[in-house]
Amino acid sequence: MASAMLPASDNWSIHSIPLAFGLGLVPHLYCQGRLMLATRGQMSIAQPRNNLETWKGKLPNALWAQLSRARGAHLNSLEVFPLFAAAILAGNMSKLPSKDLNNAALSFLGARTLYMTLYTTISHDTLAFARTGVYTWSIGIPLVLLWKAGNQQV
Repeated sequence: MASAMLPASDNWSIHSIPLAFGLGLVPHLYCQGRLMLATRGQMSIAQPRNNLETWKGKLPNALWAQLSRARGAHLNSLEVFPLFAAAILAGNMSKLPSKDLNNAALSFLGARTLYMTLYTTISHDTLAFARTGVYTWSIGIPLVLLWKAGNQQV
């Protein structure tokens, strides 16, 4: 697939660390942008973390719920980011094959993109199980990479 297009000798996995961080900012930017439009710029710059709660009940319920999910997707990305960064760094320090590191990075970025999309757009509890499955897949990638790095050191 995509990994077949990348030369195995080129290791761009460390570059995926800032990409993963930036990807986690996308739902935040979406949430803040939509909130700014919906409130016509009346949100607080002094206390930005309170904006969503301040506007609860003043925005249409569906919009507020989607913005709340986007914020959740952003926070979840910040929580998972250190695990991914540690896995990529450990894999490089352990001299895992570039192809494995690149595939893990690409898979993680793809899984996280899908996860954040599902998190932001799914409002039905039953369908939210799909999000849980993608979350499990996305955190499994750095966990496996850390395990492989540990085995390399033994």
